[in-house]
Amino acid sequence: MQLDLSPEATYTFLLILVRASSMLVSSPLLSHRGIPAQAKIGFAVFTALVLAPITKLPGGQAPDTLGRLVDDVLREALFGLGLGLSMNMVVIGLQMASRIIGLQVGFGLGAVFDPITGTEFGVFDQFYSLLVTLVFFAINGHHLVIQSLAETLQAVPPGTFDPFSLSPSGITSLVAGLTVTAIRIAMPVMAALLLTDVGMGIVARTVPQVQILIVGAPVKIGVGVLVLAAALPVTMQLMNGVFGASLAGSSRVLLGGAP
Repeated sequence: MQLDLSPEATYTFLLILVRASSMLVSSPLLSHRGIPAQAKIGFAVFTALVLAPITKLPGGQAPDTLGRLVDDVLREALFGLGLGLSMNMVVIGLQMASRIIGLQVGFGLGAVFDPITGTEFGVFDQFYSLLVTLVFFAINGHHLVIQSLAETLQAVPPGTFDPFSLSPSGITSLVAGLTVTAIRIAMPVMAALLLTDVGMGIVARTVPQVQILIVGAPVKIGVGVLVLAAALPVTMQLMNGVFGASLAGSSRVLLGGAP
């Protein structure tokens, strides 16, 4: 195999490397602070090496001015960040369900600071974070990320991205759909805790001697954990479907296609 080191091929590799590196900054899970920087750089370089030979440079020539070089690099950086962010919305939408459940059960006050992510997390936040990570790699989500990047190279060749061509309606529909999915995931626990609150209210009215504030907290935690365990198979199916559809279609959403 002969290695092509022409200016056009080198410039194509550079633009793809910028797009892949920018995507890794905001992509789901792959941008985690726990992943070493060397691994991220190696992943971006390997992806660029694989995609560069099958990507055509618009115009067929490398730039002859510094202004065009800077312009193309900035376009690729913006597009990579936008692509990674659109895919990361999928994970954020799924983790939203953990916040809803944690607040309803009563674990919201027990949140602690996570030095890796730089945010606060509760018991259910950590559980759902691990669950989302397992589902992501179980369905080869990292392959879907690379597939989305390869699709964008065909739809938007390197150096041709127009920031004003983004589709606000597509991104809005994606966020709305993920919010509905988060509510669907949290709905079994929310419904069970609502019935529990109604039952505790009836007990408080009929048996005033019972200290509802003391008894209610462990009861709600027990009911929440039991319902969460019972609904776990359905939750896994929902996460699987959301990852498979939304990650693969994130590039179309960003470019204005159907989600």
